[in-house]
Amino acid sequence: MSRTLFLLLPALVIQAQDSAIPGAVEVRSGVFVLRGTPNEGTCAALKRQRVTHVVDLRRDGEPSLDCESEASRMQDLGIHYLRYAIGKTPPAGDFDFLRTFMKDLPKGSRVLFHCNNGNRAAAAVLPWLVLDRGMPLEEAFRIARISGLQLPETEEAVRRYLGNRTRS
Repeated sequence: MSRTLFLLLPALVIQAQDSAIPGAVEVRSGVFVLRGTPNEGTCAALKRQRVTHVVDLRRDGEPSLDCESEASRMQDLGIHYLRYAIGKTPPAGDFDFLRTFMKDLPKGSRVLFHCNNGNRAAAAVLPWLVLDRGMPLEEAFRIARISGLQLPETEEAVRRYLGNRTRS
């Protein structure tokens, strides 16, 4: 019984943290993945959670894309906004950039990644979790799936990137 509880504890923690920002999962302390775009409720939660940075991964032409409005809303909240559009099969350079971004954040920063459905946002943080925070690979993929990683081609792009980085 205690072994089962121990194995379920990480999933329970993630589910409990899920409510801090509606529609988001806290994949690591202070790092959130949101399925969808920030709305008024999300913005209020961002302020309460003291989020310092929002990274928008949507591409031109996606539904509900209004970067100027989102950037303005975040600025009003005192939150840094970055739009870094990535596709469903990000190349290595995108993962490199996002890992560097995460490593270069000032101490105490809290960041939210989002796209339309969480797939790319979850994929964006996964290499950082594994390579820079030492999270075991399968645990990182489990958390990413809970956060929104759903497309096999996106998962394959992440696995290819991680495979190329861990062989070196």
